[in-house]
Amino acid sequence: MSAPALPPSLKDLCIKTVSANFQQNPTFDGLSDDLEKRVTDGLPLTLPLHLAAALISDETYWKKRACLRWRNCVIAPHGRSWKQLYMEQNLQEALEQFDTGTGDLAALRSLMSFSQRFVHCLRLQQLPSHLDLQILFDAMEHAPSCLSLSYSLQAVGMDYDRAMFGMKLADCRCLARALARTETLVVLDLTNNCIDDDKMRMLASGLADNITITHLNLSHNKISDRGLRALAKLIDKHGVISWLDLSDNQLHTDSGRALGRAISHSQALVHMNLRLNRLGDEGCQAICDALCHPSVSATNSSTGGVSNSSGKTAAPLEQLNLSSNGAGVGFVPSLCNMLRYNRGLVQLDVSSNSLGEQLGNELLNALASNTGLIGFDVRGCGLGADVEEQVQEQLMARVERRERVKLLGAAGK
Repeated sequence: MSAPALPPSLKDLCIKTVSANFQQNPTFDGLSDDLEKRVTDGLPLTLPLHLAAALISDETYWKKRACLRWRNCVIAPHGRSWKQLYMEQNLQEALEQFDTGTGDLAALRSLMSFSQRFVHCLRLQQLPSHLDLQILFDAMEHAPSCLSLSYSLQAVGMDYDRAMFGMKLADCRCLARALARTETLVVLDLTNNCIDDDKMRMLASGLADNITITHLNLSHNKISDRGLRALAKLIDKHGVISWLDLSDNQLHTDSGRALGRAISHSQALVHMNLRLNRLGDEGCQAICDALCHPSVSATNSSTGGVSNSSGKTAAPLEQLNLSSNGAGVGFVPSLCNMLRYNRGLVQLDVSSNSLGEQLGNELLNALASNTGLIGFDVRGCGLGADVEEQVQEQLMARVERRERVKLLGAAGK
């Protein structure tokens, strides 16, 4: 005979009842952590968002709710939190699908205001409404800290129109006003938005009054010399931008000169990516000359920064990418001079420039005198296989020595 079926315990019945009536009586008061977990496991995944977000922190609940709504969820870009992923993607979807003609702007404001406690990074892959971003920053007073914005369109099909893509001047004006007022934004990514000189100058007017943005990505746009001159004013000795990506724009020689003048006084910039531009020999020379100047070459041991002739400290560039800029043999002497005198650079990329084989040995000698560089990419420069191999051998030996010093230092402690 089979054992008689036992009725559920009173505790199980109570847990089931609390879960079933949670929306009418939303509280976990008086429950232990174990019982709260069991109640949460029984909650429906259709609870109103304002209720669930305010009371439920269980990651398993948010994982189930996120995977039910979206496919291929990845939590790494969302602070490794399922709740943060859900809240950020929910707000992203609301903004990307908002229609200024038929949408409820008041409801969108309410969602943004409520979500600010849980949203840290907002990645908008399209914004067809061209919504005034001042609304976003006003509603989310203490968020986000990271904004990635692309004015593109998805699933356009046969309705494709090139004019529908990219930022408009009015968008730049609205964003500039918002940037001047925000006190929380740290990372701004405006990749691939058809930003030209006029738009860049408009954005720079807002960035000039901003003291929080340290990471700025303007890659894959149409910025040329006039727009770059406005941007260069933001990375002088008063600037706070430490990470700048200007790859794949339309920067020429004058841009290189403007950047050279700016970085020679910068106290914040440590990463700059200029690949896929048109700086040429003179533009690249101007940047290298600025970096080998004595004002950015002598390490100040007391501050860990860089001491200049006026006694002030400036953080030198640590990572520089000048690949694919049309530089040639005329650039090599300035490059060698920088390698001899600069002690701040850690990573340098000059690949895909036509440097030629003639000055390969001079480049090797300059590299040997630089003890700080641990990454130096010279692929596709026409230096020859032997020179490229010797460069890599020098760098590998340098890295191995550093690792041994670290191990010996740790063992000594």
